[in-house]
Amino acid sequence: MCEDTKVDVGIEGLPGEIAAGSGWHEFSLNVANDSGSTLQNLEYLAGASADRDGEKLFESKKVGLQAWNPEDRTWEDLDELGYAVGYIGYTDELAPDYEVAVPMRINVRVDAPVGAGFTLGATIYGDADGECTGFGDVAYRFRIVAPGTDTDGTRPQEGGKAPVTVRKPAAGTPEVTGSLAATGSSSALPVIGLVGGLAVVVGGGAVFVVRRRRAGSDT
Repeated sequence: MCEDTKVDVGIEGLPGEIAAGSGWHEFSLNVANDSGSTLQNLEYLAGASADRDGEKLFESKKVGLQAWNPEDRTWEDLDELGYAVGYIGYTDELAPDYEVAVPMRINVRVDAPVGAGFTLGATIYGDADGECTGFGDVAYRFRIVAPGTDTDGTRPQEGGKAPVTVRKPAAGTPEVTGSLAATGSSSALPVIGLVGGLAVVVGGGAVFVVRRRRAGSDT
């Protein structure tokens, strides 16, 4: 394992309060390369939990979590063993000062428990020199409030990063290819634990656009 993480993982666009039964809320999971070297084989995971460590994952029938499939242009459920957690994609290579933004959305259903909740994100990667395997994660805190509660103007309580630019990567950036994860695939990856929580086995992965980070953005 790498001694120091080389990625900055953040969640962008999710409010600090979500009223149960208020429908889908879109956000993004952002993974930026803060090191001076190219990272390889980045794998992304996400989940929704009642605790910061991902040990009390929400049932997907109460809190729905989805990731955008850029190839099929559809939203895909994260529903491993009935819980709101799953593998959401990969990037072959991520150059220094580049960032990946994975579109996601969450639906806190009307029978979801009122109280604190967390949206979790994680990535596993290898460095270009093959010297170590790294890990980065984030736990974004929000509060589930009663149905009908006015949450307009609610600011994030924790988490949130500056949005990525829409500018395309410079020439020479490796092209990424792949397909969305399918549980039970014959090309299954090793078992991966999400922030100490539920372990999932998945194969393949959706690939997302790699962009250069905005100059001077805070991390």
